Amino acid sequence: MKKMVFILTISILSNLYSEELSKNDISKNNEIIISTKETVNPYLKLKELDLNLKTLKANFKQEIYFKVADMKQNIEGEIYFVKPEKLKIVHTKPNSQIIIINSKKDIQIIKPQEKQIIKSSWEKWKNNLEPRLKGLFDFGNYSLLEKDADIKSKEEKDGYTIEIKPKKSSYTLILKLNSDFFPVQSILDLKDTVIKTVIEKYEKNLEIKPEVFDFKNNGYEVIDL
Repeated sequence: MKKMVFILTISILSNLYSEELSKNDISKNNEIIISTKETVNPYLKLKELDLNLKTLKANFKQEIYFKVADMKQNIEGEIYFVKPEKLKIVHTKPNSQIIIINSKKDIQIIKPQEKQIIKSSWEKWKNNLEPRLKGLFDFGNYSLLEKDADIKSKEEKDGYTIEIKPKKSSYTLILKLNSDFFPVQSILDLKDTVIKTVIEKYEKNLEIKPEVFDFKNNGYEVIDL
């Protein structure tokens, strides 16, 4: 979320950003003008935001492009995150599905239409992670993505773009940050699959009650993997 991104992820020091002060003496009519320029490192600001992120509730949209099959899939839903790694993903389109991950110890995939609950340990499941889940697992862990990776960033009109290319992996992750340095969009290129995730209507550090991550089994078939 590590292969992925969803995403998604954990921290470093707060208030980390670089500030560059350049003083240019410009002589005009015997007047000296001193200009000040501040340079912001968006990746350090992203990690600062990550450090201070305790909870998150948001809507998301995903477009998954399977290059070999030349097919696209679109998914919409909600995401709930509580640090360190408690995550709930609710798919509302095209099909209803609920995914609950408990601190990367176990995972439940609830399929209301089939009345099934698939349960597995995270260790068994992570290597078979579906592409559509990638890109939603990095909240709270962005600082881990920089290890052995090439990182480039640039300023845009409405925020910043960060490109991350791990040296020992074949994927490329592009994050679009808004003016508050929140990652509102990610594009994860896995060579054969490209996942674009857009985060909308997000709320940070609000109270999320523990029962949000509970699901009552009302006669569902339980499949243990």
